[in-house]
Amino acid sequence: MRFLFAAFFLFSALQAAELLDPLSDRVAVPISPRNIQVLIEKDLAEALLEVKGAYYLFNPHDGTRITSGMLGKRFMVRETENGLKWGEEFPGIHQIYIKPRSSDASIFINGIQYDGSVAIFGVHGMIHIVNDIDIESYVKSILSSQFPTPLEPEVMSALAILARTNAYHFALKNPDSFWHVAAAEVKYSGSALILPNSSIERAVDSTRHLILVYPNEGKDLPFPATWTEHSAGKTARYDAIFRTETDAPDKSVIAPHAALARQESKWSYSISKNHLARLCGVPKIGAIELFVDAPSGKTYGIRVKDSPEIYDIDFATLQEKLGKTHLQSSDFQVSTKDDTVFFTGFGKGHGVGLCLYSASALAQKGENAVKILSKFFPETYLYNLDAIPDGKVRR
Repeated sequence: MRFLFAAFFLFSALQAAELLDPLSDRVAVPISPRNIQVLIEKDLAEALLEVKGAYYLFNPHDGTRITSGMLGKRFMVRETENGLKWGEEFPGIHQIYIKPRSSDASIFINGIQYDGSVAIFGVHGMIHIVNDIDIESYVKSILSSQFPTPLEPEVMSALAILARTNAYHFALKNPDSFWHVAAAEVKYSGSALILPNSSIERAVDSTRHLILVYPNEGKDLPFPATWTEHSAGKTARYDAIFRTETDAPDKSVIAPHAALARQESKWSYSISKNHLARLCGVPKIGAIELFVDAPSGKTYGIRVKDSPEIYDIDFATLQEKLGKTHLQSSDFQVSTKDDTVFFTGFGKGHGVGLCLYSASALAQKGENAVKILSKFFPETYLYNLDAIPDGKVRR
C-alpha cells in the first residue's frame, strides 16, 4: 500500500525546501510537499468523471502511462471485478491517476470542478476519489467557501497564512496515507467558488508560501492553525479544547477588543431534558457537570450523570448535536430548572486560534497581518518556504 502511494506522489508537483531555525545554523525540519491530497469522495458505487481538454492517464501502481486524450472524456467511473471502468475497461488496474496536460484542461467530479489532478482508487467494488492539488489553490478554495463576504485585507492575509500552515501540518502529519484530509472536514469544495482577482485570491497570492512554525522539542514545524469568530476576551490552547496531543502553541491569549465586547456577544439557549438526552444518545439527563480549561475559561466537555451511569461528551460533539446556532461557543455555563436545561455563553466559535473580531479591530487601526498573527500565536515564527534555494541550505 505504501508503494502505491509513493508512486502516486511521483506525479504530484512537489518542490523541495528546507526550514531553518532562525536562532542557529542547524537544519530544523525539511519541508517538501507543495501539494495536498484531499479525499473528495469515499465508498461510491460510481461517479461522473469528466475531463475537459487534453489529459494523461497513468497507472500509479508502476508509474506507466495508460493512455491520453486530446478532446476530453465524460463517463461514469466504477470498480468492476476486473478493474476500473471509465468508458473503457482497464483490466487488472484498480487505480488510475488523471493529470491535465495544460492549464486550460479541467476535471469535474459529479459536476464539481477541481484544479490539479485526480486519483481514483477501487476498493472492494467501491471507489475513492482523491484530488491532488497544490496547496496555494487549496487555500483559495477553503477560504472562498468559508468567507463569501471577505474581511479586511490584512485579516484575509492572516487567514491565508493560517490556512496554509494548517495544510502543511496535514500534509506532513500523514505522509504515507492515501490522502491527507477529507474535504468535508475542511469545507473544501473544489475550484468553482474561487473568483479571479478577488480579495481572497489577492490575499493568498500576496502571502504565497508563507507559513507559521512553532518550536517544540527541538523541531520547528507547522501546526494545526485555526481561527474563531469571537473569543469573548480570551482564546484557548488547541489541545485544551480539542483534547488531542499536538505541536500547536500552548498558551491562552488575551484579546482585549473581544473582551470589551464580551457582553454584546452574550447568547442563551434552552432545551428540554428529554430532547437533549435524545440528541446526545443518553437515557436521560440527571446532573450536568462542565469540564473547563482554567486558563481560558472555555468549556471543553460536559459530564451527564444518570445514576449510576456517567456520559462524557466533548465540546465539538455537543456543538454538532445541538447545532452551532444554538451552542454558539465554548465559553458557556449550564443550569437546569425542572425539565429544562439552560445554556448561557459569550462569543462565537470554538475559541481557539485567531480571534476574527479582534483581528478586524486591529486591522482597522492599521496593524498588518504579521503583527496580528504575532499577537495570537506567540512564540511562533513566520517562514517563507521559497526563501532558501534547494540544495543551498546552511548546515
